[in-house]
Amino acid sequence: MRLEKKLEEELQQRKGLTGRTIVQVIWLIISGVIAYFLLNFLEGQGAFTYDEIYRLVAIPRAVPQWAVMGGLILLIVMVMQVAMLIGYVFASPEGRRRTGEPSLHSHRKDPFDSKHY
Repeated sequence: MRLEKKLEEELQQRKGLTGRTIVQVIWLIISGVIAYFLLNFLEGQGAFTYDEIYRLVAIPRAVPQWAVMGGLILLIVMVMQVAMLIGYVFASPEGRRRTGEPSLHSHRKDPFDSKHY
C-alpha cells in the first residue's frame, strides 16, 4: 500500500512535465527552421561567406558546406533554447519560486501523510 502511494506520487510529478516538454520540443523545431532560413538569408545578402567561416574557425576544407551549415544551425538553436529557459524562469510560477523558500504548504503531496494505510 505504501509503495503504491509512492508510485502514484511520482507519476503525478512526471505528468506535470509533459506540457513543458512538448512546448520545448516545438520550440526546438521552430528555432531550427528559423536558424536555417536566417543563415540562408544572411549568406544571400553577403553578410558572411563559407570561406570566411572556414578561415575564422579553422575548419579544414574537407568538411562539406552542409556540415558547416548544420553546426551553425546547432549553435543558433542552442542560444534559442537558453532564451526559452530564461523565458520559462520569468513566465512560469514554478520557475519564479525561490528554492528553499519556507511556506506553510508543500508543493509535493506526501503519500504517507494519510493515517489510513
